[in-house]
Amino acid sequence: MKYNIQLFETLDSTNKYLENIDISGIDEGYIVQTNRQTGGVGQQGNRWESEPNKNLTLSLLLKPTFLPIADRYMITKAISIAITEFLKQEIPDKTISIKWPNDIYVDKNKICGILISNKFRGSTFKSAIIGIGFNVNQTTFSHNIPNPISLKIITGKDYKLNEVMDKICLHIAAWYYTLQQGDYNKLDRYYLENLLYLGEKREYIYKGKGIHATIIDVSKNGLLRIKNSDNKIIECDLKELVFIHDK
Repeated sequence: MKYNIQLFETLDSTNKYLENIDISGIDEGYIVQTNRQTGGVGQQGNRWESEPNKNLTLSLLLKPTFLPIADRYMITKAISIAITEFLKQEIPDKTISIKWPNDIYVDKNKICGILISNKFRGSTFKSAIIGIGFNVNQTTFSHNIPNPISLKIITGKDYKLNEVMDKICLHIAAWYYTLQQGDYNKLDRYYLENLLYLGEKREYIYKGKGIHATIIDVSKNGLLRIKNSDNKIIECDLKELVFIHDK
């Protein structure tokens, strides 16, 4: 996959920009990047904070017309694994994991958020817009953000944003190729191997109530499967389950 990057000094949201333009004549691999994003959002409409010129804020256009709509969660797996693998090479002494469905953590701190917007034409894929916010050189965050971290906080080094993006794009291309080849078993295996708290009995808030449960799997359509203290298996969507993290 070839990448074509368009850089803006300021944008409200890279995802919104791609969602609002005619992409019919644009090849997949098109990337919209901005140095200053004023209205970035994450999962469930949460605001994504990014200091200007410090981090990666971008959206990638994919056109996975080969993928059955029923298997759309495989895109989430491929992108999450790609960024996880990049970090494992960059900071090999740290524990890197995927917090379901697609936040990337270093130890117990969030370094990257992913927001995927899929569009369909009838029964086939039209496009997938992959929004990525990756903390690179920012060292100070708002107090209302619970657990942010960046590469610079971890290593003490300054990074060139274009070099970080080039490396991440290489990993995305490799795992997107795995998806194109239909190697779902590999994607499933790597995703679960890196899933935060898999197999651990922990406390969560489910539908507003505290429970003790163990993450056992993720369903084909992206629901988190947990087993409660009564050994009942529950499938949760993003709005139903709240993680309680160790400080």
